[in-house]
Amino acid sequence: MFRTLRRITVASLRIAEAAALSLGRRPWKIDRFNRLIRPDILSAVRSIGSARTVVGIPFHKETGNIAALVANTWRDLESRLENAAIVIVGEQKTRSALLEISLPDSSDRVKVVTFFKPSGFGQRPGLARRSWSHWAILQVASSLAADVVFIDADVRNSRGWVNRYLDAIQQRGADLAVADYVRRFDDDDAMVHIWDRLIFGAVFREWIAFRHGGDYAVSRKLLSGILNDVSILRERAYTMDSAVMAYAARKGHRIESVWLGAKEHEPITLPSLFNRLPTLVHSVFDDVDTHLSSMLWPSFLRPSVLRKTRTAAPPQPPPAAGASSRMRDLVGNEFRVEIHADMGRRFQAAEGDIRRALGAVAFDRFASLANLKSAEEVALSPRHWAKATIRFLTRYVLTRERDKKSRLARACVPIVQAGILSFVNATYDLSYTEAFERFDAEYAPAFQQTWDSLSRRLWRYRFALVSSLRWRNAMV
Repeated sequence: MFRTLRRITVASLRIAEAAALSLGRRPWKIDRFNRLIRPDILSAVRSIGSARTVVGIPFHKETGNIAALVANTWRDLESRLENAAIVIVGEQKTRSALLEISLPDSSDRVKVVTFFKPSGFGQRPGLARRSWSHWAILQVASSLAADVVFIDADVRNSRGWVNRYLDAIQQRGADLAVADYVRRFDDDDAMVHIWDRLIFGAVFREWIAFRHGGDYAVSRKLLSGILNDVSILRERAYTMDSAVMAYAARKGHRIESVWLGAKEHEPITLPSLFNRLPTLVHSVFDDVDTHLSSMLWPSFLRPSVLRKTRTAAPPQPPPAAGASSRMRDLVGNEFRVEIHADMGRRFQAAEGDIRRALGAVAFDRFASLANLKSAEEVALSPRHWAKATIRFLTRYVLTRERDKKSRLARACVPIVQAGILSFVNATYDLSYTEAFERFDAEYAPAFQQTWDSLSRRLWRYRFALVSSLRWRNAMV
């Protein structure tokens, strides 16, 4: 009797939350933005006519690479002997730069279309840079009933990528195809993906190596659901692709990794990379928050992915070819010194929040790592890294205060950095393949076990979320 009453109560509250969400500010903002870009969407669709595949390229300021990227993509699409389109979208401030570049002309089969973000709408919610571009491209593909492939405009070695993605979707039946490749630590964001795959794999039972990479493909079957889900276009989404993949995992869609070798692209500076980390933590924790909110449904109404008791899919090791790089070569000379120095500064700035989240013993452990004289001496066990991360995650999903969430995200950054630095130190003399065999054997199980220990007590968090009447995606 009590269980039935509880289910009815939870279902009623969930329906009330959904009604409140439909009247909230975020859907209104998204609808307004959709109305603004609608003329450009319709114009692009008319220019294309028909297409089985749309390749979307968000353009920022990659003027030295975009022409070669479009040419390579055009040749790949021509080789498939079917109607397709390349859609390049940019910001108004880069309009003149893109229009001055000589791009391949459209052919009978492959159309090349360019448009820009319309005036009259601010950068919120989540509409800055790549997110709004992905959103617009998804709408073009949906209007054409086409599969869509995304490639970052700074990629320098994309030849053949489109075919590999489409083979996964059109021949092997994947709903989502995600890039898996070798990325560097010193001028790329490999550290971002390592930390994310630990959290995401433990919570969602899906192994996605590069959820924030910007290179992925979506089957036409998913487009309407993605465009109708207001949790995807949100302010703190680190990237649109990460939110799309969280949606696919939450709904139980089939996700396949596509091996692409080593990614070559324009380098990222370390200060820029480190400054992104608070947004990364916000975004990943928000994905988990949304996942837990979905669990407020009674079991018979819950999405199928949450009704099943699933074990995590085992990580698939990359093929030996292209993965023989030594970790020391991917780390570079300055990465360890720079990340340790940045970790120390961030730890000192957030000492109070870290102590409250972790307790005295764990706080002292991380303080000793931050105060070491040499970055090469930093050593943190996978178990301690997992426990500290999950403690921050737990506090994050149990608060509805935006300021507190922001403080927790900032305070978690040096924990992320300490774990990454420890992983790099432990695998520095190994090959890429050997390093990630160790990752699979030690790090992924530690996070999985820590999360599983927490998830057995999830009924408490469900009640906490219900009692606060907090529907995470309605916050702005």
